[in-house]
Amino acid sequence: MATASVAFKSREDHRKRLELEEARKAGLAPAEVDEVGKEINPHIPQYMSSAPWYLNAERPSLKHQRKWKSDPNYSKSWYDRGAKIYQANKYRKGACENCGAMTHDAKLCTERPRKIGAKWTNMHIVPDEKIETFELDYDGKRDRWNGYDAATYARVIERYEARDEARRKYLKELQLKKMEEKNCKQNGDGEASDEEDDEHALKIDEAKVDESKQMDFAKVEKCVRTTGCGSTGTVRNLRIREDTAK
Repeated sequence: MATASVAFKSREDHRKRLELEEARKAGLAPAEVDEVGKEINPHIPQYMSSAPWYLNAERPSLKHQRKWKSDPNYSKSWYDRGAKIYQANKYRKGACENCGAMTHDAKLCTERPRKIGAKWTNMHIVPDEKIETFELDYDGKRDRWNGYDAATYARVIERYEARDEARRKYLKELQLKKMEEKNCKQNGDGEASDEEDDEHALKIDEAKVDESKQMDFAKVEKCVRTTGCGSTGTVRNLRIREDTAK
């Protein structure tokens, strides 16, 4: 492995270093050890194993590749959603004029604007929110699922099940309504409605037959010959050469 030293080396030393690297990659020579005592993988490229010049590393090491910024104050916790602290009985000085909470002012209030605020009515005081401040590390800031509660997905499942149940109920009622209308029509019209239905079904069948004929016209099969002059199967082309576009 290449070290971080930049001292001049002769051609013989360079050849010996390359031979040693090849032997380490082949497993014939023991792996190089860093300053901590850990073995260095011989297959790691030189640009990763060699430390920058400003670190003044005397021997090869992977310390510069490891995480060197570690703060014990970092946490991966998240805000307690919807948590409340204290609910007052009357308006307090410095609280929100709209809802009466001490943790924000009227400009940042998320409650519905009241016609007469809690400052003047002393009624329906909103409890104070729980305010948390904590530092997140690099991963904690970019974690999309940080603070996600899997139990909340049960509400999503319930909503979709209720929607499917309402859809099934609606389709069942629609089907019953169509059956009632069909029975009433048969009782009132008699044979005339049956003849109209038969004619309509016959037209649909004829249209389907015409479409199938047109589809068969586009199918052309061609035999595939092998070296032994035997046919292995057929290849279906989409259109023959004589068939022009309509």
